[in-house]
Amino acid sequence: MSKNTFDVRNTIKQHLIVGVFSLGLVVFLNKISGVDWSTAFGRVSFLLIFLTLIIGPIMRLKKPGRASTPLKTPWSWRGELGIWFTITALLHFFFAMSGFINWNFMKSLGGGIGGGGLGLANLLGYVALFWSLLLALTSFNKVIKFLGVDSWKWLQSHAYVIFYLVAGHLLYFQFFSTYGEGPDLFGYAAVVMIVTVVVLQMAGFLKAVNEHRKS
Repeated sequence: MSKNTFDVRNTIKQHLIVGVFSLGLVVFLNKISGVDWSTAFGRVSFLLIFLTLIIGPIMRLKKPGRASTPLKTPWSWRGELGIWFTITALLHFFFAMSGFINWNFMKSLGGGIGGGGLGLANLLGYVALFWSLLLALTSFNKVIKFLGVDSWKWLQSHAYVIFYLVAGHLLYFQFFSTYGEGPDLFGYAAVVMIVTVVVLQMAGFLKAVNEHRKS
C-alpha cells in the first residue's frame, strides 16, 4: 500500500465530525438504550477502534485511487477515530472507577477469574488503556514528523494488540461474568465485529503474500 494511504494528518473538521458522532452515540445509548455512562462510553470506544482497524485491510483488499475529498479517502479518518477511541475509553475508565470501584485499584484487580471476578477483565482494560494513550500521543502531526513515518507505523501496528485486549475485556463482562445480566445484543454484535476484524486481517495478509509471490 502506498504511503499516501496512511493517515499522518489530523484535521479539526474531521475531529469535530468524529467527536459529535461519538458523543451523540454515547448520549443515545445512555438515554434511549438505558445503559449507564460507563457502559455507553465503553461500547462507543469499542466501535471506534473497530472502525479504525477495518479501514486498513479494506484498503489493502481494494486498492484506493486518488480522491479529492476526505469522505472518499477512508484511511484519512484513522487518526481521528483512534484519538476519539482513546478519549471515550478514558471516559469509560473514569465513570467505571468513580461509580463502581470508587478508585480502588487493588479492588478492581481482585476477585479472581470467572463468575463475579473482575480482576482479569480490568487488567486487560488497563493494559489496553496504557497502549491507547501511547498511540494517541503519537498520532499528532508534529510527533509523527519527529518520530519518522516508519517508526510511527511500527507503533501504530500495535493497535491490533489493543483491539484484542479490549475485545477480551468486553467479552469477559458479556459472557463470563455474573456482574451484569449476561450477554445482550451489543455483546453478540461485538462477536461479529471481532470475527470481521480477524477475517479482514487474514484476507489482507493472504493478498499481500499472493502479490509478493507474483512479483
